[in-house]
Amino acid sequence: MGTASKVTSACFRVLEFGISCVILGVLSRFIHVLNQGNGSADSRLVFGISMAAISILFSIILFPPVKYSFYCFPLDFALFICWITCFALLQDLSGTHNCSSYWYDHYWSFYWGGAWKLPGGTVVVTDRGCSQWRVVLAFSFIISFCWLTNGFLSLYVCTEYYNLGYRTVTIVR
Repeated sequence: MGTASKVTSACFRVLEFGISCVILGVLSRFIHVLNQGNGSADSRLVFGISMAAISILFSIILFPPVKYSFYCFPLDFALFICWITCFALLQDLSGTHNCSSYWYDHYWSFYWGGAWKLPGGTVVVTDRGCSQWRVVLAFSFIISFCWLTNGFLSLYVCTEYYNLGYRTVTIVR
């Protein structure tokens, strides 16, 4: 376990922690606004919140670059699979038309923009919350590859550490 691998792993853990906090914050704010409007939470958004909370927990636990954090590479790969699934589920909500899809107009933008507060017949022409929705999508994709990269780094460190531990070198003069 060299210094470079320890520093790189710690940097990725900090990045994972930060991105998870951003995703958790944006989705939690939306759920708060949704509850004010007496709306029901979409299960895919709840999955995104759950993944962000789990990622925060494990990025804190695995932050110290000690031996056990490198031996948890299967967890890194599992979280990669969960995050890429989360991204696919969230992307499927809005489809290829991110901020102009039916789901976005009638669910995310409706509650995020507070359109439920307006009297009936009022038309709001805006794309409220579009940047927040794109942040959630982009960061869920980015964090999945952070976990994948950290998993490969940990796997590499474990195999190199294991091989160096049992290799004997004799020098004959």
